[in-house]
Amino acid sequence: MKLRNIKRKKGELNLPLIYLLVVGVCGLFFYLLYLLNTLPQIPCAFKAVTGSPCPTCGSTRVVLNLFDLDIYSAFHCNPLFFLVSIVFIAWTLYGFYMLFSGKKVEVTLSKKEGLFFRLGLAILFLLNWVYLIAAGV
Repeated sequence: MKLRNIKRKKGELNLPLIYLLVVGVCGLFFYLLYLLNTLPQIPCAFKAVTGSPCPTCGSTRVVLNLFDLDIYSAFHCNPLFFLVSIVFIAWTLYGFYMLFSGKKVEVTLSKKEGLFFRLGLAILFLLNWVYLIAAGV
């Protein structure tokens, strides 16, 4: 893996901060619904049909527990989605780095590293799903 710190091109979009804006507005909307006790509880169609939780079951509870700053419960609802939330926070901080420094980090993976990265993500996804089934989420 190679990391290079390069100058951003003029007019290049700062995707982390754009996503932060979109997710932030949506998050505030859902937090308002949560505070007003009007957040809709949509049942999982996969679980209704198969009886087993889908790989994303518990994601809403992760977000609600994070709203309440209950990190322990958030992690146990869906560990992978919790970790994705942490990665999103780090990516947002990177967006601010891009904004203030005028630079970006370029990551280059070899074919072998890319394969191991994708394989690792698939294994994490499956392990998370096994956890959700075993925990009875």
